[in-house]
Amino acid sequence: MNRKKQKLIEIFFITFFFFIFIILFQLQTFVIVILLVASLTISLCFKNDIIEIILPKNKHFLYFIFFDIFLIISMIKLFGDEFLLSNLDLKKYYFTSVLLLFYLLFSVIPQEIIFRFLFFYKYKDYFNKFEILLLNSLVFSFCHLIYFDIYILLFSFFGNLLFTFNYMQNKSLLVVIVEHFLLGQTLIILGFFENFNFSLIKKLYNLVLIN
Repeated sequence: MNRKKQKLIEIFFITFFFFIFIILFQLQTFVIVILLVASLTISLCFKNDIIEIILPKNKHFLYFIFFDIFLIISMIKLFGDEFLLSNLDLKKYYFTSVLLLFYLLFSVIPQEIIFRFLFFYKYKDYFNKFEILLLNSLVFSFCHLIYFDIYILLFSFFGNLLFTFNYMQNKSLLVVIVEHFLLGQTLIILGFFENFNFSLIKKLYNLVLIN
């Protein structure tokens, strides 16, 4: 068996084990904690490698940022009227800002360390660009299947195609973290993903924006 097939089997079993482990013990609410512990461990083990890929190596990242802004404006225009025009008081906006920071630090950054840095660190030498783009997106979306929502699965897959392509082009963890944060928090605040209520972050958003 060649190394490429071995790595494919390894990716499959790690992803499948994560899915079964979360479902079997009903740990959807604690995924944030699991991601945080895993990402901190990775950061400690590969500190120097992570530091090297934080900042972008070229100016192409500006195109991705402009494209992300266009996507966000489009989503708000299409789905955000009720949210933008609702009578949310300043206190709720304050707590929302705190939650956005929580989402960035405890969800987006850990995910990017795991699914971008670690995945590419371990597997980029065994697959071509198209293969690793597809594999990374399949793994990322499959891990989101723990929330039992087809929309989460689809948004995760296609969103991750954008994140991974961005990472491959810019070799920057910071740029893809910003992109993931901007798009992810926009979708959550606009009320997508009903079954994402399994998630601790969605529970906190609901507590502030709905109650």
